[in-house]
Amino acid sequence: MAAGGSDFCLTSVTHYLTARAQAGDLAARFVSVVVRRSPMSGFVLATSPWATPADLAGRRLGAPLESRMVSEFRAGMDMLGLAQPELVPLDNSLAPAAMARGEVDMVCDFVDLLPRIRRQAGVAVRPVPLGHDVYSSGLVAADRLPDELVARVQQAMAAALEATRLDPEAGLDELARRYPDADPIEALEGWALAEPYIFTGPTPGSSDPETWARTIAHIAGAHGLPAPEPETVFRPELATVPH
Repeated sequence: MAAGGSDFCLTSVTHYLTARAQAGDLAARFVSVVVRRSPMSGFVLATSPWATPADLAGRRLGAPLESRMVSEFRAGMDMLGLAQPELVPLDNSLAPAAMARGEVDMVCDFVDLLPRIRRQAGVAVRPVPLGHDVYSSGLVAADRLPDELVARVQQAMAAALEATRLDPEAGLDELARRYPDADPIEALEGWALAEPYIFTGPTPGSSDPETWARTIAHIAGAHGLPAPEPETVFRPELATVPH
C-alpha cells in the first residue's frame, strides 16, 4: 500500500509494526481504530473454576513454540504482573482437543475465536479476557491521500460499524460470497463476542495519542520489534473522528 498498490487496508497493529521492522518507515499510517481494546484471552473449559487472568498464572498453555499469539499473551500476563503459563508445545488445531482431554489447562487467542476453539475442543469452552486497554486493529491509509478523502472513508467505516451493530446479519451474503466456507452462525457469534471490544464508549474509529503510545510499546515489546514514534504510526490530525 505504501508503494502504491492500494490506498487503504484493514490490519492489526502487530502486522503493521512487523512490516515497519522489515521495511523501515512506511508512507502509510493508521487513521482509524476498529478493535479498541485487546481481545486477547485465555480459553478454558466451561466447567473450569478459573474466571480471572490471575487464575491463569502458572497454568499449562497448549500452543506452538513459535507463536505470535503466545508472545502477545505472555506480554499481557507481564503487563498484569502475573506469573507466566507453562508452555506445552502443540499445534494450534490440536491444542483445544488436548485441553478437553485434560492435557493442558488453556489455549490463547482473540475472544471472537471462541466458536472455532469450541468446535476443535468438542466441548463447551469460555474465554478469560486479559482486558488490556490497547488497540488491536484498524484502518491504514497511504500518506499520499488527502485528509479530506481519508476523513470520508473514516466516517464511512464508522457508519458501517454502527450499521452492523444494528443489524449484524446485513453483511452475511457478502461474507458468504467472499468466504464460502465461513459458517454464518459462527460469524454472528464471533461478531457478538467482538462487539464490546469495538464499541467502548468513544466514537467508533476514533483514537487518542496516549493509547497509541501504550499500544505501540506493548505490541513492540511482545514481539521484540522496534517501537516507532507514535506520530509515524498514526495520523495525529485525524485521530478523532467527528461525532
